[in-house]
Amino acid sequence: MASAIQPKEPPQPLNHFFVSQDNRGCWTVRDERNLVGGCFVSKDAAIHFARQETNNAPGAVICMGESQRLSLDPLFGHRAAA
Repeated sequence: MASAIQPKEPPQPLNHFFVSQDNRGCWTVRDERNLVGGCFVSKDAAIHFARQETNNAPGAVICMGESQRLSLDPLFGHRAAA
């Protein structure tokens, strides 16, 4: 008896998470869609959160350079101060 081949579900697009410090020195994580994020006391905690959210998908967590600052304002609809 032959078994039916189940069609594969299309892969979900990878949601990247960015890790950096904010202007106050807190470690910040935010996804590229501005839906999920948080502020953490350490870089390790921030990376752990991002990895958990991406199920450890390779390349999904991006640590930004020291000169780049990340804000949570887009998550809450705040506009950056001019």
